[in-house]
Amino acid sequence: MINFDGTCYEEFSDVPNQLIDYFSKLPIHTHYFLAFDTKLIQLEANYFSIMAALRRSRVIIPMKYSLEYFQDQAELIIDNNKAAKYSLILIQFYRNNIPTKQVPICECSFYMQNFEVEWKNKAISLTLYKDHSILGGAYSNLFQTNALLRKLAEVFAFENGFEACLLINNEKKIVESTRGAVFLIFDNKIYTSPLSSGVVNSVSRKLLISFISKNNSFKMIEEEIPVFNLQRADEIFLFSFQHGLTKVIKFRKKEYSVMKSKTIEGLFFEDLRNQF
Repeated sequence: MINFDGTCYEEFSDVPNQLIDYFSKLPIHTHYFLAFDTKLIQLEANYFSIMAALRRSRVIIPMKYSLEYFQDQAELIIDNNKAAKYSLILIQFYRNNIPTKQVPICECSFYMQNFEVEWKNKAISLTLYKDHSILGGAYSNLFQTNALLRKLAEVFAFENGFEACLLINNEKKIVESTRGAVFLIFDNKIYTSPLSSGVVNSVSRKLLISFISKNNSFKMIEEEIPVFNLQRADEIFLFSFQHGLTKVIKFRKKEYSVMKSKTIEGLFFEDLRNQF
């Protein structure tokens, strides 16, 4: 089922042409929710993240866009099949009109769709994408800014026989991956790139950082990550709602353990489930 701005349709062919015209433009913002048993995880954090991105996108935000409204809209399309506990909700926002000098700011509409969670537990090997770089700064913290670059890097990884790819910024520091935020484990310390590097300021990243920071077994550190630190790390894992927690077993000639990554994965998702 597809939700176009509050109206649900069973098939894409049922959507009126006027709505299709809205959503044929490039999205101004893309956001992923994770739902458990039909309830959106960290709804408030997701809501404020969306509102902040829309304000920065220079659009008129409809008054109906309340926290409760998005919960209701998501529940309309979430498959209530108890055999599949987790649901991934994609929501994309579009301008209703092309900006002009006379009307530079217009209202926006959204498209929402539910997907089955297809997280793969297989540990992967990584490569590094160096053809183009992310510009460090606040604008890169928005998901949409470097979406095409992440897709290009993903194609590069697949072409070269890898499952995912790391991206660097204009200062040659690690920013993120094609499967989400990057985390490096050194003994009991876990490092991830700061927002100033250009990493997407996603709710999934913030939740995992918050969880690790509260765990007495690890110390969470946000600081710039030089490429050579990848060779020194004990473990590496990637995380996003879209792909789940991905363990890394190899980068170039360096091979990694996955034991601590597995522990973090189990504890983190147990914590998410216990929120309901």
